[in-house]
Amino acid sequence: MKASNVPNLPGESVRGVAWLSSFLRDKLQGDPLLRSIAIRGEVSNCKVSAYGNLNFALTEGTALLQCFAWEDDFLAFPEFKNGAKIVALGSISTYPQRSTYQLVVERVRLEGLGDVHQLFEERKKRLAAEGLFDAARKRALPAFPFRVALVSSKRSEGATDFLTRLRQLRPHVRVEWCETSVQGPNAPAEIVGAIGRAAQLDVDLIVVTRGGGSFEDLFTFSDESVVRAIARARHPVISAVGHTVDQQLADFAADLHAETPSAAAERVGSETRALRERLEDRVRRARGAASRNLERLESRLGRSLTRSKLDDVTLFLLPQQQLLEDAGERLDAGATVFLRTRRERIARLGERLARFDPRLALANRGRRLAETSARLERAARERLRRAELRVRTASATLNGNDPAAILQKGYAIVTLGGRIVREPDEVPIGASIDARVARGTLSARVESKRRQGTTDGNERSG
Repeated sequence: MKASNVPNLPGESVRGVAWLSSFLRDKLQGDPLLRSIAIRGEVSNCKVSAYGNLNFALTEGTALLQCFAWEDDFLAFPEFKNGAKIVALGSISTYPQRSTYQLVVERVRLEGLGDVHQLFEERKKRLAAEGLFDAARKRALPAFPFRVALVSSKRSEGATDFLTRLRQLRPHVRVEWCETSVQGPNAPAEIVGAIGRAAQLDVDLIVVTRGGGSFEDLFTFSDESVVRAIARARHPVISAVGHTVDQQLADFAADLHAETPSAAAERVGSETRALRERLEDRVRRARGAASRNLERLESRLGRSLTRSKLDDVTLFLLPQQQLLEDAGERLDAGATVFLRTRRERIARLGERLARFDPRLALANRGRRLAETSARLERAARERLRRAELRVRTASATLNGNDPAAILQKGYAIVTLGGRIVREPDEVPIGASIDARVARGTLSARVESKRRQGTTDGNERSG
């Protein structure tokens, strides 16, 4: 910034922040009236620090006084909690680091329950008697929500915490804002209106939340109209008001009370992860079943090809062809039934999940299942092609060993009386024999015979 050219005023004196803090402290502590003073008020935000000292506030209407007590002093105090009316005796001092003044309390006297907490307890008993807090009327949260109505202020830290955690855990969940103020005299009516707007939306549940604050700040959510609006809401309601163990009446009326806005986000769709794991398990099982079915069909096809009737060459080709066709039909039928069953099962799962519409995840699963189905069909066709190739190869081999084919090469089959002749000794000299050649039969009379490997051992007729 540019330095100011305004000259110093006559008699002007410039002081530092530390000087002013010390000056005000000395002024307060030097006033005899403030060195020992008794203050009556209602206790709020009472808590013990990590060092063992006590911090709390005294309120009266909209006025608030911060109080502090050393551990040695407050251990002698009578027991009290938020909402209690007390008289605190001590001295006024300052806290320079925050530019605040406070009452350093030395003694405490109890006087009863504060107005705000007394109203809270009376209202709680009356609404509980009406059954608004009964566990029997509370509804279960939807297992797989996809749209949530958020009743809060966009400036609320609680709403920010809820949205941040929800995006981390359930990025597919859509949030519909029903904005309202969460503090002030008009807040109860605005919250009731926001809950009414949420009830008109197509959502799965409603979340009512805000950030932390004093008991008085949060008391808006103990307003009777807010409590009744939550109790009659059309959708299940999660209440996450503040970051404190002190519950407001809205927490008792809601279907679920979450300690913090982040905890509320964790309870939205907590079963989604389990569903994803079940789907992945079903996909793994489907792939395993398909693999086992293909192995079983391949084994059956292999056994069919190895069981041939080689003793009867003329009957071999037809039965093997029939076995191949049957195996192919069974393979096609099995693959078709398997794929149809899986498709139907996937379709049923898809119909069930369509109500919850995890669009991106289920689209990816469906695409991968379709690719798996295509691979199974291609694998089945490849198995059939290989089987047919084996049959054609076997057929060519058998044709090469066919007796008719051997006769084409110039060989003859010799028979005597219809019986095939294998040894010369089986035919007497002078007998008539038949020789079957490729295109007919020759008849002949045996003039001589000779065993293989002899040259002059011929036998002739007498």
